[in-house]
Amino acid sequence: MKQPTTRRKEDMSMKATGMDRRLTLARIGVALFGSLAAVALPGCASAPPPDAQSLGIRVDGLRLSAHGHLLDLRYRVLDPIKAAPLLDAKKKVYLVDEQRQARLGVPESPVIGGMRQTSRNRVVYTDRDYFILFVNPGRAVRTGDTLQLAVDGAAIARLTVQ
Repeated sequence: MKQPTTRRKEDMSMKATGMDRRLTLARIGVALFGSLAAVALPGCASAPPPDAQSLGIRVDGLRLSAHGHLLDLRYRVLDPIKAAPLLDAKKKVYLVDEQRQARLGVPESPVIGGMRQTSRNRVVYTDRDYFILFVNPGRAVRTGDTLQLAVDGAAIARLTVQ
C-alpha cells in the first residue's frame, strides 16, 4: 500500500519553494526600482511652487505605504484642463526631497507600466480619486518630511508626508 501523504508533502514543499523564489524576485525588483529611481540633484529650483488647488487638483494626502518603501499620493481632480499635465502618461512625475537632494520617481514595471493613473483618451473624471506611487529607497523619507511634487522639472506643490 502506498503512502499518499508523503507525496503530498513533497508537492507542497516544492510549491512553497517556488513561492519563496517568486517573493525573493519581487523583493529584488522593488529594491532595484528604488535604487534606479533615486537620483541626486545638483541644484533644485528654490522658487516656491504654486498652490495645488490653482493647478486643478486637491491633494487628499501623501502617506507612507508598503512598510515605508513607497509613498502613496492621493488626489482629486477639480479642473481637468489644469490637471492635464499630471495625468499625461508622457510626462515624468516625481517627488523632490530637497533635504536629501534626491528625486523619488514612479516605479515602472515592464508588464503593467508606471504605478500611477493616467487619462485614457484624454478623459478625466472629477468624481474620482487618483493615485501615484513613488519609491522611497532605504525608507529615507519619514512622516513629517516636506517634499515637492514636480512634473517634467516644474514644481507643482509642496507636500508633507502624513
